[in-house]
Amino acid sequence: MFSDITFYVKGNTIEVNEQDFLLGELTESCMNINDDQFHEIYFSFEKLKKEFPTELPEQEEYDKLKEEIFRIDSLLRVHKIFQVLGTPIETIKSYFENKSVLESWDMFCQLCNEYNGIIIDIYSFNVTINRFITQWIRNLKKCSPDDYAAAYYDFLFSPLAYKYIVNPLYDEGFIYSNTEFLSSLNLVPRETIEGSGKYVIAEYYHTSILQSFLKIDYLKGLMAGHSIRKCEHCKRFFLVTNGYKTRFCDKPSLEDPKFTCKQIAYRKTHTRDSNDNNPKYQTYKKAVHRIMRSCQRGTITEDVRDRLLSKAEAIYHTSATSPKYSDHEFEEQMSSDNLYKLCSIEPPKRGRPKAVKNENG
Repeated sequence: MFSDITFYVKGNTIEVNEQDFLLGELTESCMNINDDQFHEIYFSFEKLKKEFPTELPEQEEYDKLKEEIFRIDSLLRVHKIFQVLGTPIETIKSYFENKSVLESWDMFCQLCNEYNGIIIDIYSFNVTINRFITQWIRNLKKCSPDDYAAAYYDFLFSPLAYKYIVNPLYDEGFIYSNTEFLSSLNLVPRETIEGSGKYVIAEYYHTSILQSFLKIDYLKGLMAGHSIRKCEHCKRFFLVTNGYKTRFCDKPSLEDPKFTCKQIAYRKTHTRDSNDNNPKYQTYKKAVHRIMRSCQRGTITEDVRDRLLSKAEAIYHTSATSPKYSDHEFEEQMSSDNLYKLCSIEPPKRGRPKAVKNENG
C-alpha cells in the first residue's frame, strides 16, 4: 500500500524498494509531471468526486467509478516515481474484482482518499519547489550545500513567502507543509550498494505521505550537493550533482532523440554552457589530469597513458555528440577503474612507487 513508504538515505543516495537512486532523482521525476499531465489527473479526479455517490451505489455505477480510479492510477504510473514507490491500488486491484459493493465499498472510499492526498501533494510540492528553483537556486552565484541551505532559509522566511509557498489562502485545498509526517526514523547499518561489501550508517524513514518523502529526497539531496535545475530549452527538470550552473539538460531531445537537448539548444541559439559549467567537460578534464599525474609519478608508462587518454577522449566525443550518457553515467564511465577495465589494463597500486635503492649508496 502507498500508505507504507519505507526508505533509507545513504550518503548521496536513497534506497527505495531495494533500488538505489541518487538523492533528488525521484523528486526530479515527480517535478516532470507537466501541466497537461497534471491537469488530466486532477480534473479526472475532480469529476470522480462530483459524481461520487452519497449512498451505497448500484453495481453498474460502482464499476464505472472503479474504472475511473484505475485510469487515474495508470496516468500516475507513467512516471518513474510511481513505478518505484508503487500506487495505492497496485497491490489490491484484484481485491475489488472479487468483492461485492457491500464488501469493498469502505475500502474503495479509503482508496480514493489516498489518491486525493497524492494529487494534493504533487501540486503543493511541484509548484512550491518550482518557484524556489527558478527564483532562488537559479540566481545563486555559488552552488554548494551551504548556499542551497541559505537559499532555502531565505525562501521559507521571505516577506513574500505566502505568495511563493502553496497555502490554503491562495491555493484552495492545497498546502506545502513545513511539518514532516514520519512514522519512524532510525539509524541502521546498510550496505551502500547491494553486494559492494561497503557499509554506512543509513537513516531509515517510514511515512505514508508523498510530500514528506519528496522533501526528504530533495532537501537531503541539496545537502549532498545535488540540485534540480530547469532546462532553459525544453523546460524539463534535470538533476545536477556537482554544483554546475548548466543551462540545458542532457536528456534526449524532444525534437530529435538522436541528440541531447543541450546539442539542439546550441544548434538553434548558438549558445552553449561555458566549460566551467559543463559537467561532462569538467569530468573529462579531471580524468585527463588524473591520468597525466599517474604518468608523472611513474605509476603508469607513457604507452598506458596514451591508451587511457585515447579511450577517455573517445568516450567524451560520444557523449558530446549523442544522448548516450547522462552526466552521472558519463562520470562513471570516466572513473579510473572503468577506463583501466575498458583498456584491459591492470590498475596500478595506490600511492607512489617505491624508490629503487642505489647499490653503491
